[in-house]
Amino acid sequence: MRRAALALALLAAVAMDRLAAQCPDGSAPPCRVARPSAAPAANSVAVLYFENRSRDSADAYLAEGLTEAIITQLGDLPRLTVKSRFLVRRYRGMAAPADPAAIGRALGATYLVTGSVQRAGDRLRVTAELARASSGDRVWGQQYDRGDGDVFAIQEDIARGVATGVAGRLLPAEAAALAARPTSNNEAYDRMLRGDVLLARRDPASVRGAIVEYVAAARLDPSLASAWARIGLADAIRFYWGWGDGTPPPDSILANGWAAVDRALALDSSSSDAWMARGYLLMYRHPRTWDGAEEAMRRAVALNPRNAEAWQQLGDLLGIKSAGHPAADSVQREAMNAYQRALEVEPSRPTTLKVLANIQQRPRERLVLLDSALGISPADPSILVFRAQALLALGDTAGARSSADESLRLSSNEARPVGEAFRAMLAVALGDTADARGRVAALLRQLPQAGPLEMWAGSGLATALWQLGDREGARAVLERIPRGAMTWALNLATLQQLDLSDPAQRRLYEENRPPWAQ
Repeated sequence: MRRAALALALLAAVAMDRLAAQCPDGSAPPCRVARPSAAPAANSVAVLYFENRSRDSADAYLAEGLTEAIITQLGDLPRLTVKSRFLVRRYRGMAAPADPAAIGRALGATYLVTGSVQRAGDRLRVTAELARASSGDRVWGQQYDRGDGDVFAIQEDIARGVATGVAGRLLPAEAAALAARPTSNNEAYDRMLRGDVLLARRDPASVRGAIVEYVAAARLDPSLASAWARIGLADAIRFYWGWGDGTPPPDSILANGWAAVDRALALDSSSSDAWMARGYLLMYRHPRTWDGAEEAMRRAVALNPRNAEAWQQLGDLLGIKSAGHPAADSVQREAMNAYQRALEVEPSRPTTLKVLANIQQRPRERLVLLDSALGISPADPSILVFRAQALLALGDTAGARSSADESLRLSSNEARPVGEAFRAMLAVALGDTADARGRVAALLRQLPQAGPLEMWAGSGLATALWQLGDREGARAVLERIPRGAMTWALNLATLQQLDLSDPAQRRLYEENRPPWAQ
């Protein structure tokens, strides 16, 4: 996610080109950026990002984390329709709604929640207000001035005030759900908020920082299953993208994540996040067979059907699995269902929109979805990668180059080789073989001259070499990337063109081919 530079582009192009498309609002293509909408539901509410009024900009995590925690809490109440964090992000940084009615119409919300957070020494001041979007009339509001360790109590009170203001008196089960504390240790909860904000950014430095925060939370409260589960998830993300310089080595990251997930499930066997992380890690513990991975993902969504991340991961797993599968259409339909469920929980989820964009057969409709995703997540390099592909399909070569170059500019140092590999592939597609060869040569100089290569950059490089006619070079790169189902899906077209009468090429083919593939 994240966030990414090439992964979903390669995945979707290989594994998911036959899925039926769907627009973000659930309608059939062609998609439009905006559609006329009916009056918002009477119980609909949008929680706008709270303003950080602390002098220290480092406290911004608190305003962001508190907002997203309140969105999550309210979203678990069936009597409320809560707008996803992705929809309200465009208003982040707004001190106060200048036109509540316009914002309400844009978000399809009857009620708006606004607020601010200010830390001063060991005191925390939080204000929150619920208002009718159409008129701006205040329905409920409160100011809290407490010790800065009492974040969850403030969060619970705000969620309770909003829920009561929208739906009326709470049912006992609703009150209990709002009061359920993940931990009684206030500092551990604060660390979890920090970690959640960092993990959501999905860039290498932020994911590493999230692990530091989750480890600190787990030390403060060793019984905090959610901290251990998210350590496992963060390590799976690091392993998946190959972020890092080899210290610690990938096997160490995998072992650390597995130990954390084991701890989480020992503490809480019903943790959806822990089962999701377990499924994610099993894809790398058993890279060719994925033993137990799908079952763990399905258990995660069964335990918590509102876990959008788990639905997304299940969809990705099934989409990859469909590559070469004898029942590819059926597996792909299951993948689409998982993505649709993710969007039901979190409408306008940019990662899911990216996948749906690549499923589109018509480039113009693909571009509409990508522009929607870019409006939500403008600094995501992978959206620009997809956009370059769509523009190229429409014949806009200048736009394709510009979008791809912007993706490279936004890529972190760790993710840049992946972007460089895609840029070389795009140069081949543009017919500029001289540029492509120059980019491939530069990338070969940048990457380690011996030993394993990271899967995503290696797959992109191998594809570019194969397209340029350097079959030996492509095979040499493929020999250096991890074996397994993921490599099979990302390099299917190349692997299927190998000369299987050659023992070395047959070995490369068979060591990647998963047991379900034809």
